[in-house]
Amino acid sequence: MLQVVTDNVTVVATKVSKVTENVTDEDEKGLPWFMSRGTRRPISAAKSTKSGRRMALLWPEEAPGSDRITNQLMLFPPSRSASESSGQRLKKILLYYGLGHWFPLKPGRDMFRDARCPVDTCTITLDQKQTTEADAIVYHHRFAQPDHPRPPRQVRTLHLL
Repeated sequence: MLQVVTDNVTVVATKVSKVTENVTDEDEKGLPWFMSRGTRRPISAAKSTKSGRRMALLWPEEAPGSDRITNQLMLFPPSRSASESSGQRLKKILLYYGLGHWFPLKPGRDMFRDARCPVDTCTITLDQKQTTEADAIVYHHRFAQPDHPRPPRQVRTLHLL
């Protein structure tokens, strides 16, 4: 276990699937927020003082051979806080094939607030005309190539479960 103090906040790194996950020391033993009865909330991701980039390991090339899902779900972007979420541009998530398999999900932001999602600046849309404006497109069981090139910051996900 590694303990670091930054900006009067103690951060404890615990081992999760060969990748470190940042949690506050008082919440170290609780389940993460996204699990049933989870109480452990993410803290703002640490940034490198040299590069200004986040230090969390989120992508395959950053931690080869590891399961990075917990790190992604426990990420709280360095520049965001719950109090800053008002007035920010919402991240638009397009469910390309609608809500059929996603019941009881509903379009809009309520789901993120009701689930107490740490990053509540997202909204769900079902409007396929918004493929160029969407920050993320989620395809369920099959992929359909949109009629436009993928914008550089857009993420496309194929959900097969």
